[in-house]
Order: sequence, then C-alpha cells, then structure tokens
Amino acid sequence: MRLGLLLGFEDSMATISTLSREAEAAGFDALYTVEAGRSAFVTAAAVVAATERATVGTYIVNAYAREPWLAGIAARDLGELSGGRFVLGVGTGNPHFNEWYMGIDSSRPIAKMRDYLRIVRGVIGARAGEPVRHRGDTHRIRWRASWEPAQPSIPVYLSASGPNMVRLAGEEADGVAVGVMSSTDFLDRIVRPNARAGAEAVGRDPDELVFPVGAQLSINADEELARQATRASICGLFHPVPHPYYDSQLRQLGFAEFADAATRLVPDGRTREAMDLVPDEVIDTMTITGTPAQCAARIAEYEGLADEIILMRLGQQDEPGGGAAWADLFDLASRVASAG
Repeated sequence: MRLGLLLGFEDSMATISTLSREAEAAGFDALYTVEAGRSAFVTAAAVVAATERATVGTYIVNAYAREPWLAGIAARDLGELSGGRFVLGVGTGNPHFNEWYMGIDSSRPIAKMRDYLRIVRGVIGARAGEPVRHRGDTHRIRWRASWEPAQPSIPVYLSASGPNMVRLAGEEADGVAVGVMSSTDFLDRIVRPNARAGAEAVGRDPDELVFPVGAQLSINADEELARQATRASICGLFHPVPHPYYDSQLRQLGFAEFADAATRLVPDGRTREAMDLVPDEVIDTMTITGTPAQCAARIAEYEGLADEIILMRLGQQDEPGGGAAWADLFDLASRVASAG
C-alpha cells in the first residue's frame, strides 16, 4: 500500500515546493494537490518541478469548473512535464460552492461525468492527427491532436461517494478517488463492490481498478489534542452548510444522528456544541488520529482494501511554525515505510 500526501492548503507556493521535496525525501510515494483556494493544476506543476521520483496528481480538480477538453490537455502537459509521473483525479466538487463561487448548475452529475471521463480519456490518449469525437447528453467534442502524447495513457481517478457514482467510476475510470473521511467498512461494503460491479457490467477487468483513499490525519504526541483537532475538522465539513459528500458518507455508515445534529448546530455558529457530539467511533474509524504509533497502526488497517492512503494533515494546537510542524508527519512516513 502506497503512502500519499495531500497539498494545496499551505500559505505559499514556496512552502508547497519545500514540503514536496521534504515529503519525497521522507519516503512518500505520491503527492496530490487539492482544488481549494488554489488551482490544483498549477499547484501540481509546482510539485512536479520540486520533485524527481514521486507520483504527482490532482485530488481532485473540479469538473464543473473546466471543460473536459481543457482538463485533458492540461493532463497531457503535466504528464509530459513530469516525465510520466502524473495522475488525474477529477470530480464534481461541492455543488454549493459551484453555485456560490461560479454560478454553475451542478445537476445531472452522473450523466455529466460519464461524458466527461470519455472525452478526457480520449484527449489524453489521442495520437498526432487523431480525431476525438463525442456527442453526449452534457458534453460534446470535435478535436484533433496536434502532436504525439508524451505517454500513451494517464491514470484517471473519479471522486465518488454514493453507490451510483462509485459504479460509474468502475465503468469509466481507472480508479475510485475516495474522500478524506472513509472507514475500512465504507471501502469494503460500499466502494469496492459497487466499483467492481460497474467494471464487470461493461466488460472491464475489476482487478485493474485502483482504490486510493484520502484520510484526515491528526497526529500529536498528546492523543487528546489530536482528537480535538479531528473533532473541529469534522464539524468544519458542516460550515457554512453541510458538505454533501461527507454528510452522505456519515449517513451511509450509520451516523445520521450526529449528521443531523451537526447540520443543525454548525451553520448556526454552535460548533463547540457539535464538537462535543462527534462520536468516538467516527474519529476511530473514519480518520487517522492519535500519537505517531497509533496513526501508523490505523494506516495498517487499510492494507488490502486501499491501494494508497493519501494523508491530509490537520493543524495542531500550539504547534511550531514552519516545517517543524510537519516533523511528526515525516516521522510517520518513515514508520510506515519501515513496517512495509
């Protein structure tokens, strides 16, 4: 099982580049950039320039924010720039943010993503002079590649949570990009069976699917401080309104009572009350939280279910500034590498 790191929340591109180099040296296999305040593609280019070995990918780019042709040629460029190290992760994004930030209608996501994936994969693999044609319900393209792609294909992961989107990932994508709060039960009972069923339904080999999984990582020598940071982060997913993706995951795994309470309290500014209601089981099964040793043990639980764990580090109370704040994370990477 590979170990990845999620970047893109940092205060500067210089910091992202520095952390990328340090993470690669610490043993991380892959570095992914998130589209949250920064462009995932531009940030990925900075990470590519700062590294030599690690896979670099987007986790994820917003399909509603850019046409599939543009996403496809950006992936081609990053594949060339990285020397074949690039992976494209794409998804529908948060429909609330799509509306607020861009005034975009996020309806019909399944039909959209089916067209989107077919066009993106066609653009990525098109040989020089080869036409790419598609006319779907939501997207169409008439395009001809100008030159040979630097590599014959680039892995494309679809971000998915609900059973229907997971099944679509199995039908059309190379992997299912699972979000940053996913238990082993969610992978075993919901994600893997639905994705494999999707692949089998269209005659694809389900064993070729890849299952990368994002994970909130709260690591601290003081276990309770680590748990407090996780409680705050989980409740943050309900501000200013519940994030549909994570609200759905909680409900699918039996935590509807907490999801209802957070939906009521957090948008009303009562986050402290909501934090007190976060079930210990959510922290213990849907995040990687605790001391370095506890976090290493939690990561090991995903062996055989996830092909890659992608860590999103949560800030800690009174942590040191700069790169020193990441020391525990890099130590964890060394522990995981040694255990493997």
